[in-house]
Amino acid sequence: MGKQWDYFHRTTERQEHMSVLVDASYSGTAPLPGFSRLLSVVVNLYAIASDKKERENAQSRLGLLERRLDALFSERLQAVYIGRINTETRLEFYYYAKPGGEPHRRLAESVLEAYPTYRWIASERDDADWTFYAYLRPNEIEKLYAKNNILLQSLSQKGDRLDIARDVFHWLRFGSSENMRNAADSAKRLGYSVVNSDLDADKPTYQHTLIISKKHSLGVDAMNDSVKELYDLTNTFAGKYEGWGTDLRQKLWRKLRNGMSGRRIALAGLLLLAAVLIAVPLLMAKYI
Repeated sequence: MGKQWDYFHRTTERQEHMSVLVDASYSGTAPLPGFSRLLSVVVNLYAIASDKKERENAQSRLGLLERRLDALFSERLQAVYIGRINTETRLEFYYYAKPGGEPHRRLAESVLEAYPTYRWIASERDDADWTFYAYLRPNEIEKLYAKNNILLQSLSQKGDRLDIARDVFHWLRFGSSENMRNAADSAKRLGYSVVNSDLDADKPTYQHTLIISKKHSLGVDAMNDSVKELYDLTNTFAGKYEGWGTDLRQKLWRKLRNGMSGRRIALAGLLLLAAVLIAVPLLMAKYI
């Protein structure tokens, strides 16, 4: 089974900010029969944050630690790595394994002895129903955040300068013209401009499409905030948030190499991405 990583940001009820990486390939099969042991290894990041040399090397060292733990637990315990949580103060790795076998703390210790300055703890509990995996899985808005990360990563790989402000276009769909007009008025009050509206009578539902735009950079926080307010707006008017697109803003050298001057990436966008398998690197998140 191939890995299908969802990566997104979450704010808990206690207002703790975390980045979550979870393997979505188990979403249709969880819980796996027999894999009832939930294993965790939690690394305290305080020591890393306070040491300049550790901060400089943290990305590569923590990525290597992640891969070593995954490989060792897979080989010795036949455990499956389901994901991680990253906060400002800790990094948590999670796995499911069958009962019995070696204590995973002992295995983790054999890896972490190469990291003598790191404080860490290993724990396990029974979770035959995979309730913790369900907790890791994204809700509807977090699924959009995950797709934001995929699209932004794709733009960055194409040489886009994400810090440059540009018009970002959003597609919203509604079941009636009245709901669409009311949504358009609300979007204007939020600072958006109406670009176009359309009727597609061939669609069985959500026949009315509204296209709006707003100028800003493509930072992750900015995009997530924009998508969240428009997701809430469409829900208010019984609509559906469809996705976003923008112009590609490349560095000059890449423009010259590609012979292009700002190609439009107009993906109605997230639906298209949802159907594409993109391998998300384990080092996608910044740890510090």
